[in-house]
Amino acid sequence: MKRSVNVNKIQFRGLRLFEFYLLAGCLVLASVLSGCNLRLQASAPTPALEDVTPEVTAPTETIPQAVETATPTAAPKRLALLAPLGSNPAEALAIQTVLSELAAGDGLEFETLTELQGLDLPQGVQAMVVLAPDPGLANLAAANPQVQFLGIGIEGVEAGSSLSLMGTQGGRADQQGFLAGYLASVITPDWRVGAISPADSLAGRSARLGFRNGAIFFCGLCRPAFPPFVQYPLTAELAGGADQAIMQAAADQLISNAVKTVYLAPGVADLFLLEYLRDAGVNIIGSEPPPADALRPHWIASVQFDQVAALRQFWPELLSASGGRVVEMPLALTNVNPELLSEGRQRLVERLLDDLSSGYIDTGVNPETGEPR
Repeated sequence: MKRSVNVNKIQFRGLRLFEFYLLAGCLVLASVLSGCNLRLQASAPTPALEDVTPEVTAPTETIPQAVETATPTAAPKRLALLAPLGSNPAEALAIQTVLSELAAGDGLEFETLTELQGLDLPQGVQAMVVLAPDPGLANLAAANPQVQFLGIGIEGVEAGSSLSLMGTQGGRADQQGFLAGYLASVITPDWRVGAISPADSLAGRSARLGFRNGAIFFCGLCRPAFPPFVQYPLTAELAGGADQAIMQAAADQLISNAVKTVYLAPGVADLFLLEYLRDAGVNIIGSEPPPADALRPHWIASVQFDQVAALRQFWPELLSASGGRVVEMPLALTNVNPELLSEGRQRLVERLLDDLSSGYIDTGVNPETGEPR
C-alpha cells in the first residue's frame, strides 16, 4: 500500500526553515557591524582636558549713546560807537573806520549808534566809544559799570574806573594854536593872519595866545609892507551859543583888516562860519577835518590831535578794562591841501612840530591857566 505525501505541509516547513536562516543571518551581520563600530570608536584619540577650550560667549555690552542737548549760545562781545546827532561827520567817519578794523582784528562785532534808549546799552557790548556832543556820558558809565567807555572830545566829564577820556583833556590847546599860528605865517603874504576862538574856556584862551606866539615865532614884528598897516596877528572871540549874526561879526572883524588866513580853534567850527569865510576868499586852518568837500579849495590843513593814532595805542587798554585814563594824543598836520601848502613849506612846519612835541620849543603859555608864562 502506497504512503500518501501532504505537499502543503512540506511547503510550510520549508518556508519556516528559510525564515529561520534569514533571521539568523541578519543577526550575525548586525553583530559584525556593531563590532567594527566599537573598534573604530576605540581607535579614535580621546582629547585631553587641557586641550579643550570652552567656548565662552561674551555678554553683549550696550554702549550708552550720548544725548545731544541744546547748549545756550553766549551773546557775542560787541564794540559800539555812539555818534550823537550833531557830532562832526568827518570825525565820526574816521573813528568808525579805525574802530571797525580794530574790532574785526579781535573778533568783536561792531556797530555805530546815533542814540540810545535811556541808559540801556545793546546786549553784549563790552566797550563803547562816545563822541561829542555829550549824550550824558557820566550817567551812562555810572549805569553800566561792566562796560568800558571812552569819551572823545567831551568836556566837563571826569575820568572814572570804567571811563577814559580823549580830547581837549588829552592835548595842549596852546601847542595846537602855536603850530597853527606858525603855519599861517609861513604861507600868508605880509603875515595877514588871524584866529577865532572860544571866549569862555581854558582851551580857547590857550589856543588864542598860542596862535599869537606861533605866528610871531616865524614873522617877528609881523609888519606888512603894504596897507592896511595892521599889527598882525589878529584874534576874535566867540561866546558859547553864539548865533549866526555874532559869528558873522567876528569874521568881519578880521576880514575888514585884510586877514587872508584864519585859524578856527576847537569849538567854533560852525558850518555857517566856515562857508562865510570861504565866500569872502579867506583860507582856513582848521582844528578838525573839513566838514564839507566844498570847503576843500580854501582849506589849507587841519592842525589836530591825532585821534586815530591815540586810539590805536589805547586799544589794548580799552579791551583789558584799564579805565580811568586821560589819553594823550599826538599833534599832527592832516588834510593838507598841496595847492595851498607846498611840500617844502610843509616840511618846515613839520620840523617845528617835532621840536614842539619834543619840548625843544616852548609856547610861552601856561597850559593850566591859558595866560602868558
